[in-house]
This record gives sequence, C-alpha cells and structure tokens, in this order.
Amino acid sequence: MSQSDSAMRPAVGGVNLPPPLQSETAVTNLPLAAPKGNGTSIWLTARKAASFPVLMGILLAGVSLVGSRLIKLDPDTWWHIAVGQRIMDTHRWPTSDLYSFTAPGMHWIAYEWLGEVTMALAARMGGLLGIAFLQIALVALVTVLLYYYAYVRCGNWKAACLATGLVLPVASVIFTLRPQIFGYIFLLVTLICLERFRQGHSRSLWILPPLFLIWVNTHGTFVFGLAAIGVYFASGLVSFQLGNLVAEPWTDRQRKQLLFISLLCGLAVLITPYGAETAAYPVMMAMTQPFNIANISEWQPLTFGLAVGKYFLTLMLVIFLAHVFFPIKYRLYELAIFLFSVYAACVHIRFMLIFLMVLVPIVAAFLTRWMPAYDQSTDKYALNLLIIAVLLIWAAKLLPGRTEVADSLAKDYPVGAVQYLRQHPQPTGMFNDYSYGGYLIWQLGPQHKVFIDGRADLYEYSGVFQDYAHISNLESNALSLLGKYNIESCLIKRKTGLATLLAASPDWKQAYADDQSAIFVRSHAPAPAGN
Repeated sequence: MSQSDSAMRPAVGGVNLPPPLQSETAVTNLPLAAPKGNGTSIWLTARKAASFPVLMGILLAGVSLVGSRLIKLDPDTWWHIAVGQRIMDTHRWPTSDLYSFTAPGMHWIAYEWLGEVTMALAARMGGLLGIAFLQIALVALVTVLLYYYAYVRCGNWKAACLATGLVLPVASVIFTLRPQIFGYIFLLVTLICLERFRQGHSRSLWILPPLFLIWVNTHGTFVFGLAAIGVYFASGLVSFQLGNLVAEPWTDRQRKQLLFISLLCGLAVLITPYGAETAAYPVMMAMTQPFNIANISEWQPLTFGLAVGKYFLTLMLVIFLAHVFFPIKYRLYELAIFLFSVYAACVHIRFMLIFLMVLVPIVAAFLTRWMPAYDQSTDKYALNLLIIAVLLIWAAKLLPGRTEVADSLAKDYPVGAVQYLRQHPQPTGMFNDYSYGGYLIWQLGPQHKVFIDGRADLYEYSGVFQDYAHISNLESNALSLLGKYNIESCLIKRKTGLATLLAASPDWKQAYADDQSAIFVRSHAPAPAGN
C-alpha cells in the first residue's frame, strides 16, 4: 500500500487504522509478478516472510536476545521445574506439600501446573541449556508480540518497531523464566484480539475462550485478561467526546458477541484439575498473604533509586511533554487501561511489564507523526532476505553455550554445596537460604526436605516464612528459632550476617565453604557420612 493510499484511510482516535492484511490491489502492485494458480498463496506467504516488517521483528527479537542471554535464572525457576517433572512422572497434580520438613503435608496446589510442565519439558529435553533457550525464546516472543500489538494500534510498522526498541532496556531487566512470562504472552494476545475486534475483525475474539482455558492453568495473570475484556465491553456502552477523550459505542451485534465471549472465558477459567480453587487463587493471594507481599522484592513498590525506576520516571516525563505539545486522542478503554498499568507498576514492580505493553502503542502513536508508513510496493525483498539471514547467523552465535550457562549458574546457586551434600548427606533438619530452596528441590528431590523455598504462600500460612525472616534478619530470637525447628545444619550464603554469627559461635562449625555458599553443622551433631 502506498503512502497516498494510507492517507486516504480514516483516522480513529487520532491514529490511522492499520492497512488490510492483503488486498487484490496490493497484490497487483507487487514489483514482481506472482505465479498463477495454486502457487499464488505460497508465493505471497514467502514474500511476506521476507518483507520489511518481518525484518524489523527479527531485528527486535535479536536485540532482546542480547539482554535475555545474560539474565540470571530466578530462584523460583527451579521448584517450578521440579513440580512440573513430578506431574509428568506421576500423572497426578499435587494437593499437599512434600518438599519441606517445616510444613509437611500442608494443603498446597500447583496452580501454575501447565507452565511448570512446559518448563520441565525444556529441562528434560536440554538440561540447563534447554532451560536457558526456553527463556530466550519466550523473551523474543514477548518482544515480537509487543511490536505487533503496537502496529495493530497505530498502523505504522516503523513507529511500532522504534517504540518497542525504546522500552526493551527496561523489559529485558524484568524477564524471568517463571510461569508468569506465559501469562504476559497471553495478556498481549488478548489485547491484540480485542483491538482487532474493535477494528472489525470479529473472528479474533474466538481465540480467547481456549486461550483462557490454557491461561488459568498456567498463571494467575488471567485476571488481568478478564479485566481487559470487561474494560473494553464497558467502554463501548457509552458514547461521548470530552476534549481528546472519546467513547465509541459498540454496535448491537458487537456488544452481544463480546458479552458471549466474555461468558465463555469466565466458564473456561473454572476448568482446572482443582476446579474453581485455581481461579480463586489470585484473589486469595491478594487478601490472605500480607507478609508475602510486604517482604518479597518483586511485590515492593517501584523506587526511583533503581535503574528501572529512573527509566520509568523518564518515560512518564517524556509522555507528559509529548501530550502537551502533540496531543493525541484516547479512547475511553485506552485511558482506563493506561492509568491502571501506571498504578500497577508503581505499587508492585513485578507489573512493570504490563505498563510497558500498554505504553508501547502510545509511544508508537506519537511517532507516527514523523515516520512514513511502510510502502509494500517499494520493499526490497531480496535485500531483506539477505539481512534476515545475517541476523539469524548473528543470533545463533549469541546463544549461550553449556559451559557459559553452567558458569552463570554457579555464581548464584550453591552448585558446589549440592555436590558436597550428595557425598556427605547432612542430618534431617537443614536450614537453607530462601533463594536456595528451589534449587535444592530441583537437584536433590523430595528426599532432601528443605526449610523454605519460593512457595511463599505455603510458608506464610504455616508461619514458617515469618520465622525465616526473624532468623535471616538476626532478630533476638534467631538462635532459639533454629532450636524450635531442630536445625542441625545450615546452607546459607557465605557473605551474610547469619554466616558470620554461626562462624563465631562455639555451637557451630563450618563443614563446607566456597565463594558462594557455606554449610554449618552443630558441634554436637553427628559427623556427616564419609567424613
């Protein structure tokens, strides 16, 4: 489509609508003649795969690889994989804890079981390298979906690419391999489907019910998807224009279809191995886990002392100035979702990615003023294909090797200490650092019971999380709490206050130490086997 063709399309909300996916006119304007007959669709698909928009998407995925290949795996990654492996091995979904000695048998469900099984499959197929590659692939997928969502909203591939690139420095910092990254992918797909529905692609909505069926079994962020559908539906029930704020009503057919799909999505989230308990978990967490939310770093408010906070503040100031000098129109649902995303990111830093996925289309809308639209008739497909090949070779060389992944792992987790424990099993009752618990579960299995791991909900309900905080913070009752749980050994980070205290105590002796971690045992405890 030429620039003149693009200019003739009506503008909605201050932004041109995206061009049709393919039209007969666009086909006849191609610089090279397409073959006739059954080969036409294959030819057009091949040309589309070598088009400039696809090239920009691959470039963005490659840029995301630069950041994601160096991202450290989250402490929760390991117990998620272990749970997924157990589900595959036993063909049963857990209903109680079997990994700890502090809350044994306590009710606990794998409410993210589908994401955990997916992660476990990657680990089973490729070990550490499979885990690393899965993380890289998911980060690239989020990046491409951000790019496409920005295009659907603004109708300009170039502006969408630049806007996505501007937020990648922040996005790459908060990507972690946990089921929540699947949830963010599903949220982006939901927003894309809703926006395409608003633009007249009614069939897009039928993706949502099966998506929510998968989503509810993968991560609790499905509640944001339901909220997005609700906001879209409600904003189309009124019609007004207040300055640059516009509310556009649904047609009667659109309203009925959206309501019907909403009901199907609501029913889909009830289909889980645990019934409605999985669907209710996000609400239960918000209402019954205050200690978890107050003490886990990702649930903390955004602070502007962090690099991500400074970047967030800069983006908000730039957006404010852009609205002053280059105001754009907002639809009611766009403003509502934007304001919610700002609130969510400020209150809980883990929701920064939700803010970014709402921000990218807004930035792209501003950039469309200065960036010409993609002109298919002038596209250089052969050159694009050559650049795509170079990018793919470059990306392949950037992929980490097995040794690099193992070395990175050893910097954050007690790899050497676990090897020591395999050869010298410690008496039952080992206190461990919170960030080590998941790795111990993954490496040593349920035979080695942990004190605590990343399942903060389980340990808050049992009171163990609160006791752990007292011990790790060296409260006055720290040593007495070790006695309360009959702790005979401790696996902790070497450079911590607790390690210093135990090293100075006559009741404890150091059994193992490396640059990362240390193992202490009670002086009166039986000597480990093999010593």
